Amino acid sequence: MLKLYRLAIIGILTFTLVSACGVNSVQQETAQADESRSGNVRVVEHALGKTQVPTNPQRVVVVSNPDTVLSLGVTPVGSMQVDVEDFYLKSQLEEIESTGAPNVPNLESIVALNPDLILGTTSEQKVYDQLSQIAPTVLADVDSSADWKNLLYKYAEALGKTDEAEQVMVDYNARIEKFQAQMGDRLQETTVSIVRLYQGIFNIYLEDSFSGTIVADVGLPRPPKQINTGQTFNMDISKEELYMADGDVMFVWTSSGSEEIAADNRKALEELKADPLWSRLSAVQQGQVYDVPSYWIGMGPIAANLVLDDLFEHLVDSPSQASQ
Repeated sequence: MLKLYRLAIIGILTFTLVSACGVNSVQQETAQADESRSGNVRVVEHALGKTQVPTNPQRVVVVSNPDTVLSLGVTPVGSMQVDVEDFYLKSQLEEIESTGAPNVPNLESIVALNPDLILGTTSEQKVYDQLSQIAPTVLADVDSSADWKNLLYKYAEALGKTDEAEQVMVDYNARIEKFQAQMGDRLQETTVSIVRLYQGIFNIYLEDSFSGTIVADVGLPRPPKQINTGQTFNMDISKEELYMADGDVMFVWTSSGSEEIAADNRKALEELKADPLWSRLSAVQQGQVYDVPSYWIGMGPIAANLVLDDLFEHLVDSPSQASQ
């Protein structure tokens, strides 16, 4: 009975917040103005306007990937949950309340968490008004996962963690310099291809994908057939076009999705490896095809450093070792 009573209260709260948007908006603006005069809030400009946020937020909800927030040393009280078999933040998410699936925030769950700051991206702009009635909301302007650095700085601004964001990027760039120094002349001579097999579709991830930006940051070139394609994020290819995915090194992942989908993807990859077209690829012949986890399609500094870990492991520490 107690549980049902709590659920009823949350439902009433959510209905009131959403239906009384105009009244609450005026009240919120008045309260924020009072707080602003007392110096307890800061104004943050974001994709949907300007929002007064707490100077030192204590109960942060992030309705997008929590990677960026965690990298700044902040553990949110709630975040989206990801149904991916090997999601790289799975252990951290076990201690964080769910706010729903990606791009589908659960308003009732967010209300129950009593946040003092909500962070998201323009993917959640359809529910911005509702989120703003719950707590001050900042939505970063993000077109694709390639914008992960912009997301870092916007979240850092909202959280009052700009110094921490600068240090995150200093450390990231230091690792890049180390990688470049250890690669030496091989850096410009090693073309890298990033591919994903998902539910029977073979994708090549290009320069405006998350992992594509990291490969570009370290200075590794892409194969000629992946340049000036007319697309910048990814492109689908058929099995007959497999040659377009070739390079000196190929990073492949199949693990996005549920365990069942991941198993189907791995089976499809094994079938592809038995095809004669696969054996003709230079990366295959050189033994430089590497299966990598789903953080290659992540978004944030934690995932970026994991991708760097793989680049060090496969191209610096043991460049001739393949995982086929």
